[in-house]
Amino acid sequence: KVLIGRAEHYYTKSQVALFIIENKELNVGDKILISGPTTGNEELTLTKMLVNGSNNTSAKQGDKVTFSLPFRIRLSDKLYKILYYCYQ
Repeated sequence: KVLIGRAEHYYTKSQVALFIIENKELNVGDKILISGPTTGNEELTLTKMLVNGSNNTSAKQGDKVTFSLPFRIRLSDKLYKILYYCYQ
């Protein structure tokens, strides 16, 4: 796993989370992990996201990313990208 960003806000009524990308980049289809002391470890695959307020398939460092989540997040939560390595 690689640290991608941190939680900035959670919109309770619409169940949408806002993250700021601080490292690397994030793409639709990536497997992500949201981790924090209260939230625990939650894994999911990113299917749709808004980057800086508009539909996009990738986000780079400095972008604000929003996507819907079936659980609540806190400001202490971190966003990780799960990497897979194939050994032959």
